[in-house]
Amino acid sequence: MTGPLRVNQNGAFPMSETPVVDARGGRPMRRLIPLLPALLYVVIVAADFGTPNQFRTDTMLCLVPLTASNLTTVRATAAYAVLATLTFLVLDPWLAPTGYTHDWAGFVTVVLGGALAIAAVLLRTRLQERVSRLGNVVEHVQRALLPPAPPVVGGVRVTRSYLAAERDAEVGGDVYDVVATPYGTRAFIADVQGKGLTAVGAGAALVGTFSEAAFTEPDLRRVGDRMGEALERFGRNQVLLGEPDTDWFATALIARFGPDGLVELVNHGHEAPALIGPSGVRWIDVPPELPLGLAGLVPAEGRGPAYRFRMAPEELLLLYTDGTTEARDADGRFFALREWVARHADPGLSAADLLGLLQRALLAHGGGRLTDDAALMVLSPEAASPAEDRGGDAGLTPGRPSSG
Repeated sequence: MTGPLRVNQNGAFPMSETPVVDARGGRPMRRLIPLLPALLYVVIVAADFGTPNQFRTDTMLCLVPLTASNLTTVRATAAYAVLATLTFLVLDPWLAPTGYTHDWAGFVTVVLGGALAIAAVLLRTRLQERVSRLGNVVEHVQRALLPPAPPVVGGVRVTRSYLAAERDAEVGGDVYDVVATPYGTRAFIADVQGKGLTAVGAGAALVGTFSEAAFTEPDLRRVGDRMGEALERFGRNQVLLGEPDTDWFATALIARFGPDGLVELVNHGHEAPALIGPSGVRWIDVPPELPLGLAGLVPAEGRGPAYRFRMAPEELLLLYTDGTTEARDADGRFFALREWVARHADPGLSAADLLGLLQRALLAHGGGRLTDDAALMVLSPEAASPAEDRGGDAGLTPGRPSSG
């Protein structure tokens, strides 16, 4: 999977080539919708032929282009307007009783109906083009916040997805990224406080700072410090722009994948990740640091080293944001993620299948709706090559957490 997939409750629209949730059912029926104006035309003409002369339906031909204006293109609507007008001019004198004068009022009604239909379809088309342009802008913003990644980054397999809240919800601040650096493959997932464009800006600050700091900072904790400093600067800039003076913060997990499956993890107040493998599920409950942006509340010398453990190639590390654990059902009960993972910890399940099942479970639990965005990411090291350096951490057991 080469990039994130954004899914909303009305369907799935991929930001990658491989959709996890496919909501394209019913497409053959949608192909028949543009034929409804033609069907209406046939019904009106047939009714005009099949009813007594005193009962005329030819004026109802104005409904044909009006219907087409909501379902078809500008050219098709104009064609239906011309067809309706010509048909009225033919049917009106042909089926009229003896002594009947031409129905000019009906003719004007059909012509006005066609004109209104053309105006309506032009307006609809322009609005659709504008919405499409806005959709492209939103997609580019999402790609900036959630940069696409190849299926393997620096020897780490990456599978990601993004479950959006309901379609008209504000954009949230759930962000993630994976990069290969001189210090190993580094990844992060974060959830910025708040919603809307301000949260998008804060998320963009985190993604940009991570992309730079991951390449320049040998110490994983310094990467988090840099991201926190960027968030603090963002907050100060918001005050200069007239926004309220609030402490901006974000929960985050920052990880480094080294040689031979060695993983370093720093938890900034984020949800604990799950390590899924043949031996079952282990939750990496690392003693958390303060969220990004609040590190100044604790002296730097009081912080311990990054948490270390090993992963085997067949193990998966599941990272997620709180939109997953805080999804509620109709009775207000939270989604029991730990119980769900325990039931679905199948060693033969691929990362993409795991995320697909989890997405469907979340939507089913929430009745097809989520109250918050849920970012999901699964990371797994590839099998180590014999040429890799295996020294320096021989005391760690694959798949078992260690405070190293």
